[in-house]
Amino acid sequence: MGTLLQVRVSVYTVDPGKVEDAWPVLSRLAYPHSHDYAPAKRGVLELIETLNARITAKEVPGDIAGRLKPGLDKAVQAAAQLQEALALWKPEEAQMITEKIETALDELNDLAG
Repeated sequence: MGTLLQVRVSVYTVDPGKVEDAWPVLSRLAYPHSHDYAPAKRGVLELIETLNARITAKEVPGDIAGRLKPGLDKAVQAAAQLQEALALWKPEEAQMITEKIETALDELNDLAG
């Protein structure tokens, strides 16, 4: 690696449009039509980040937030582990974590619904 440039393995959502199809309830909670905030990208990791921010800001109904918070905390932690695995050039570990994240979001979507 250079002094100023760093080479990293990266992750991104191939088709952000499919995120809403995969997790429609979570997407509506993260990006309600009446809310002006929306990140430039709406990928998987952005969904986790935005939903966590909205729950922290108490912008999600309390009963739903209460059901989601424990699982969402695990997804937030997994997203951080994913970034760490990528930074350490561990693509196999990162792949396993992506599967863990997607499974967690499947479960959260069911809980939210």
